[in-house]
Amino acid sequence: MTKATTEDLLRELRETIARQERELRLHQSELEQTNAGLLALHAEVELQRQRSAFLDEVSRSVSASLRGREVVEALVGLIERENLADCAGVWLVTDETRKLKRLPRPDSAPDADVKRVATGHQAHIEPKRLLLPLTVGPHLLGVLELHRDSEFTGDEVSFLTAVAARSAVGLRNAGEYERERELAERLQHAMLPTLSTPDELELCARYRPAATGVNIGGDWFDAFTRADGTIVLTVGDVTGHGLDAAVVMGKLQNALRAYTAEGHGPAEALRLAHHLLRGLDSTLFATAVVADLELETGRIRWASAGHLPILACGEDGVRHLERPNAPMLGVPFAFDIAEYEETITPGSDLLLYTDGLVERRAEVLDDGLARLTGAFAEVTGLPTDEAGDRILSEMLGQDEHDDDVCLLLCRWSAQPERPSRRGARHIPAPR
Repeated sequence: MTKATTEDLLRELRETIARQERELRLHQSELEQTNAGLLALHAEVELQRQRSAFLDEVSRSVSASLRGREVVEALVGLIERENLADCAGVWLVTDETRKLKRLPRPDSAPDADVKRVATGHQAHIEPKRLLLPLTVGPHLLGVLELHRDSEFTGDEVSFLTAVAARSAVGLRNAGEYERERELAERLQHAMLPTLSTPDELELCARYRPAATGVNIGGDWFDAFTRADGTIVLTVGDVTGHGLDAAVVMGKLQNALRAYTAEGHGPAEALRLAHHLLRGLDSTLFATAVVADLELETGRIRWASAGHLPILACGEDGVRHLERPNAPMLGVPFAFDIAEYEETITPGSDLLLYTDGLVERRAEVLDDGLARLTGAFAEVTGLPTDEAGDRILSEMLGQDEHDDDVCLLLCRWSAQPERPSRRGARHIPAPR
């Protein structure tokens, strides 16, 4: 092989190597770009996954409560936890005046930008401040206000707009719940009577709606003086909640007052109420206790249909006026209702109540009754209003109760003219 041929071969080899190196560098560059693209795509997918998960968490959090303040607290906490804003708040639209109230810091006043967003339903965007309308359809529920030291990007504004949309649904649900609950409470209180009794008898009546749910309850109390001077006391509870329970409650309360005002004793009044409820187009039942008290003699007569026992507190301490009960009112059969009689002395307290005061899901009924007995004993001698409030506080505490609560506390404070003492006796009532 000649020298020229060798040099040609070497030159071709060098050119081939150079070409392959260029192609290798090209492939490496393409690979790096592909890897960078995959990493960017992965980061974008992860970001979208995180944001989707966050939006789901927002939906769950703002739906976990039906109270506007708690919804706002949950939303603000999530936004600040994720560092989406250094400071967050919500301007809620009040139902009564349509004014804007900020949570937190309710003493703040909205500026012109907040009012403009509330009026026009359009976002107000500044580099370091966002005002986003909280709307469901055409209805404005509030304005979400966000501040932070760094500037908001366009992508973040879009995401926070989605957060505001999710939050608005929770606020709407809370607002509807609170309006319905307020209406239910007003209706319930409007149906409860005004108590009027002689000066020697002190009364304290308390009604507390269930802390959860929006439905009207079926608990009631009543106390009045019959034409012959006898004091009549009643407490009852219709099963279930809602408008049907409230309607039945109103009918039974008025019926029992009418029956006892006519002079019927407790057992006969309950028997008539039972047949009245059976004649209604309703599947609901009710428990009730009726008692009448003669102040001249201290005689108390009572009858109970499926209700918890009256508590009496006197010189001998607290005792249950507990005798065999009749079935609940409204069950599909007739039954005898027993009537009982005892004598109490001046200074005695009587406590009538509904099961919401003593029943708890995690507690047997006897334990609840024991707690009530202790609470009742501790308030002896206190003014009746204070005593009633103390009993409620002791029995309900700070926990939310899921049933309505009624109590009627009666204190006989005058000395009778002709005291007499009789033991308990059973008085059968006709069917």
